[in-house]
Amino acid sequence: MTDFLEPLRCPLCGGSLERAAGCLRCRAGHSYDLARAGYVNLLPPGKKNNAKTGDEKEMIRARSEFLRRGFYDPIDEAAAAALAEQTDAEKTPDPFCAADMGAGEGTHTCRIASILAAKRDRPVDILGFDASKHGAEAGCRLAKSLGFLPKDGIAAPPEDWTSPVRAAVLPGNIFRLPLADASMNAALSLFAPVPWDEAARILVPGGRLAVVSAGREHLGELRRILYDDVRLTDFHPAPPDGSARLRFLGRRTLSFPVTLSSREEIAALFMMTPFWHRVGDAGRERLAALDALTVTAEAELSLWEAAS
Repeated sequence: MTDFLEPLRCPLCGGSLERAAGCLRCRAGHSYDLARAGYVNLLPPGKKNNAKTGDEKEMIRARSEFLRRGFYDPIDEAAAAALAEQTDAEKTPDPFCAADMGAGEGTHTCRIASILAAKRDRPVDILGFDASKHGAEAGCRLAKSLGFLPKDGIAAPPEDWTSPVRAAVLPGNIFRLPLADASMNAALSLFAPVPWDEAARILVPGGRLAVVSAGREHLGELRRILYDDVRLTDFHPAPPDGSARLRFLGRRTLSFPVTLSSREEIAALFMMTPFWHRVGDAGRERLAALDALTVTAEAELSLWEAAS
């Protein structure tokens, strides 16, 4: 298989990155140190270059606790199935390469890669990017625990990458992805802003982009507890008008119940949502009084194809 680092590019000059002692380095001399968790920080320096600073540690921990209990597994399965249907990718050499744009703490990233590898019966490389260093740390630790990332992390030599699924989550700006042009067979955006132009740039011709966004009724029961006035709206993500670089293939809606049987599970869901920062005291008190809660998870999955 190809080197896992091959698609990565320096966020400053766009040059290829190579292994050096405890870091990755480009030929121009830009160097990125290896963190203890196994990632290298590829966020461009300076806040002006980064869309967001990323979720804080508490939100990352809550998301990990919630997602790793399998509550959103049907979403991962549907996204992986949509990408596994690709036919053009059969003509490409191993591995099947994917980018997760807005990977958070890596649960979706690793699970989708694992399902893809099983469905396609071929190796899968996946690189997740998120503005949060806490997310990258959690994602790389998860990848290590699954055997998808060597113990020495992203800078490990090629011979240490033996798993059929190879994965890492790196701090990076999804609107300036540190990836080579036409280097990915697939791209993912799950419950995150969609960098349409970057997705089109990094995908090979015929490569697919799977976008998962919140449906109209998503977590409606939770919202009605937190807020006195709930307004439900439809939102269908799409590239800017006039863009011909991504072709729309279709969309489907997934809807399923999620039963939370403890205050800890309810709190984990609440903390991983934007509501955690926005809701007032009255809503928090109503939610804190509950010992169990069933909510509707409703997600819209849309599929796009890079122009040939």
